[in-house]
Amino acid sequence: MITTRAYHGLTFTVAKASSARVCYVLLPEGLHSDGIKMIEEQAGKHSCTIILVTGMDWNADLTPWPAPGVFKREKPFEGKAKTFLKELLTDYFPGVEEAEGIHKAERYLVGISLSGLFAVWTLFMTASFKNIASISGSLWYDSLVDWISPQDLVNTAGKVHLSLGDKEKNSKNPRMATVEDSTATIAHLLGEKGLTVDFQLVNGTHFSPIIPRLEMAFDAIL
Repeated sequence: MITTRAYHGLTFTVAKASSARVCYVLLPEGLHSDGIKMIEEQAGKHSCTIILVTGMDWNADLTPWPAPGVFKREKPFEGKAKTFLKELLTDYFPGVEEAEGIHKAERYLVGISLSGLFAVWTLFMTASFKNIASISGSLWYDSLVDWISPQDLVNTAGKVHLSLGDKEKNSKNPRMATVEDSTATIAHLLGEKGLTVDFQLVNGTHFSPIIPRLEMAFDAIL
């Protein structure tokens, strides 16, 4: 059974399993109906509660530092990821887990597009997630590769799944067109730092089709 909780401005859509394993999916609003179609089956398959999280301020909460917007007239990226991560770990996640009767949760994280960038960035901020997945992560983000290269991991024992559409590099936006090279470089850097990295270049465009990519991510990290 799927339930929905509103908590401090975010919406949590929950497919409950009996174990203490919890996978949070930071989901774009437009993909919510697609996610609902498959999370109950995936929760049972992996014996893991799967929780879709929506309602974030996408360009603010999921970006690690300020940067210009990608498209004309689009607001800039505000770089408030540190604040948002702290809120997730100290307020949102504990509150939802308590409401769901989940104790001592073993957490996993899946991100898509900008939340995929956020998921990778958390590897250097917290050991709170056992494994993470980034689907079409915005790993073209300004200065990300240069920032990652000298950084020490905080999550040193996890597994990382990265997937990217093979047509994403064809973007007409010059920043976004670097995504395949940047993702491959970051996959290599994370492997050098000791993580187990699974990088899949798959047929398709930016996180489309999403359901097979979510299934691949769950299979990889759960």
